Amino acid sequence: MMEETNHDTLKKALAKLPGYTPPPVAWLAICERLEEAPLQHAITQLPGHEPDEKLWELIERKAPGRKRIFHWPYAAAVLLAGFIGIWIWRVNRQPAVFYSQIEIDQRLQAHDVLDTDVQYEKLKAYCETETPVCNTGEYKQLSAEFENLHAASAQLQEVIGQYNTEPELVKQLNSIEKQKAAILNEMAKMI
Repeated sequence: MMEETNHDTLKKALAKLPGYTPPPVAWLAICERLEEAPLQHAITQLPGHEPDEKLWELIERKAPGRKRIFHWPYAAAVLLAGFIGIWIWRVNRQPAVFYSQIEIDQRLQAHDVLDTDVQYEKLKAYCETETPVCNTGEYKQLSAEFENLHAASAQLQEVIGQYNTEPELVKQLNSIEKQKAAILNEMAKMI
């Protein structure tokens, strides 16, 4: 097949040609001449020829508007991909559940009843037996400081809650408890 070297130029020149529609009489004359006996006789004398099957397949592939839409390998690939997609979707549809266990370090946990509070209550009960030292200003000042530290300790324990997640809060609680123990020692020395 030879390709036209000036294809675009030829297209433009053909587009510029004037259009011509022959009169209906011309078409009738052509049809009459096709039916004349010498032409019909010549057509019957033409040899018959059947082209090879491969040639028809090539013509069928290149014919405009006659493309095969359905190709078995592509259809099988799409079907297989669909089944795999559905299988993956069903497997991934169930959410995964993850959990872990952490053992709590008991040293970092705040206890509900603190030893300093128990000791303070014993000291307070002893003072109720009318010990004269308990009425002094210095003892009352130490007792007021202990009560303030006790209130701060209670608030801190409330912030810490049942599950301690911040070791810094336990350090603060231990510091307060040390201060309370020092005050209790001072109070006990006075009695």
